[in-house]
Amino acid sequence: MKTLTKEMWQLLRQNLVSIFVFEFLYRGMILPMYMRLANRMLRWTLSLAGYSYLTAENFTRFLIRPWVLPALLAIGLLGGLLILLEAFALITAFQGSACQQRLSPFSIFWHGLQKAAEEISRGNWRLGMVILVHYLLVNLLLIARCLSHIRPLNFVIQEVFSSSRLSSVLLLLLAGCVAVALPTAYVGFLCVAGQEEFSSSLCRSRQMVRGRAVFTAGALMLGNITVSAVVVVIYLLSVTAMCMMLFTGHSLTLARLLVIREQIERSILFFGGIVLIVFHFAFLGAMYYQYGEQRSNYGGAITRSRKDFMVRIKALAMGVMLLASGFAYGVDLFYHGFTLPDEIFANTQITAHRGSSKTAPENTMAAIKAAVEEMADWVEMDVQMTRDQILVLAHDATLKRVAGINQPVSSFTWEELQLLEVGSWFSPEFAGERIPLLEDALEYCRGRINLNIEIKNVGRDSRMPEKVVKMILDGGMAEQCVITSTSLDYLKQVKQQAPQVRTGYILSAAYGDFYSLEAIDFISIRASFVNRRLVEQAHAQGKAVHAWTVNSKGEMERLYRMGVDNMITDYPLLAREMIYREEATETLLEYLKMIFQ
Repeated sequence: MKTLTKEMWQLLRQNLVSIFVFEFLYRGMILPMYMRLANRMLRWTLSLAGYSYLTAENFTRFLIRPWVLPALLAIGLLGGLLILLEAFALITAFQGSACQQRLSPFSIFWHGLQKAAEEISRGNWRLGMVILVHYLLVNLLLIARCLSHIRPLNFVIQEVFSSSRLSSVLLLLLAGCVAVALPTAYVGFLCVAGQEEFSSSLCRSRQMVRGRAVFTAGALMLGNITVSAVVVVIYLLSVTAMCMMLFTGHSLTLARLLVIREQIERSILFFGGIVLIVFHFAFLGAMYYQYGEQRSNYGGAITRSRKDFMVRIKALAMGVMLLASGFAYGVDLFYHGFTLPDEIFANTQITAHRGSSKTAPENTMAAIKAAVEEMADWVEMDVQMTRDQILVLAHDATLKRVAGINQPVSSFTWEELQLLEVGSWFSPEFAGERIPLLEDALEYCRGRINLNIEIKNVGRDSRMPEKVVKMILDGGMAEQCVITSTSLDYLKQVKQQAPQVRTGYILSAAYGDFYSLEAIDFISIRASFVNRRLVEQAHAQGKAVHAWTVNSKGEMERLYRMGVDNMITDYPLLAREMIYREEATETLLEYLKMIFQ
């Protein structure tokens, strides 16, 4: 074992910096691109299925739609190809290290592309399956942690572990993966570094494992467990520190710490995954070169061979495709902002009602800015239209409460509205605050916070739905905005004009069959009418549930435990503290149980 560890360290040390730089750059670019593409594909399949929301109740019905499985298969195939490219790059990196060859991060990437193109030309799909099995086993802990945060997979995982039969099936599948992984431990190096065919590499790998199967499995497990243990300890220390802060801190600083805790977990998962896979291939490489007959027989130094021109052309084409994808991703970010699919990863999100309306005057830029500072996921704003057809933010039928004038917004022109002051009624601190344009609010929120735009119902002939949708589409903010209204006709107009824009039907009471309405993606309902049965029925129909207006801590806790998707509140900071306290407590209890069981 000592000799093996020394060999592994020598392989790592030769190109240590280049390997980790390659990994950080590769995963740092590929993961966001892949997540964004997968999110778009999921939304597309959801829209074709008539769903906006996936749960355990409708997941099976969603999967049996004819276009869903091919779409998911395409996403899975792309993910598999990206994993194989990474694996081939690491194998060639350690091949170069074994021959005392210095490699740059780019050369590691380029040689990985060449090897991938070569194996694809051979049609060597069995090698791909073997490497994917290894990736699954190495990243099992990290995968389980990630899936536990993704809906509806978290519900599926809960169902699996709650059933002894399904748990047994899962254990058998894992045992099967182990049975496949052990005899094929060296196949990747034999095929990629040794240039052998899959059949001969499989036979040679079995020969190398034979007689030392227990040692091979033990060495790989010990290495992976050691790295995993370090990752888990770092994670536990960060979670414990944050939990202590949660129960001793307060105010805005606490909310920021809560968001930082989430970022710390994601960062640890990212870096932990890199370290795990690098050390796994380093261990494999060390054993491969230690147990091989002669190092020269298993692939020499990496050279720029020109013997297969078509392989190099294919590798170049793959590189161009990746660069083109990166460029398209950059353009997409420029126009739409950096938005992760939060509705998939988060359990309950927070919407600041009319902005942070207990911190600043409602429906003003000051309230929107306060909502951003207080870590709200969404900001809700009310839209009306002036006499000269300009979209502005305002809630009441008249301006009496906020400006002291008992006249509706529609009776003023935009220029006349600018003469009114709407901040002094709230506090002298906000004297001089004006009614903002919807366009200005959209521009400020771009890339900062999601928007829930409520179109006030002023009659069936209003052009507001059309104008609001056009403004959202022109600004490239369809992914960042939802439109809500008490008028179902308005929502139908929105869907006719832009099916991709998500819509919410505002209800004061829970009566009637509103779950199956095609023009809506979620319901926005008074919190007092929300119960567990309503949430389950809405989720089963693929609709999310937003509850308003949730201002007491007890009501927040009740709705959170029922699984509502979004709480609309005047106190986003209080909601943020409550949700993260609950999640942090549950996480800490899970780890305490794991430690003391």
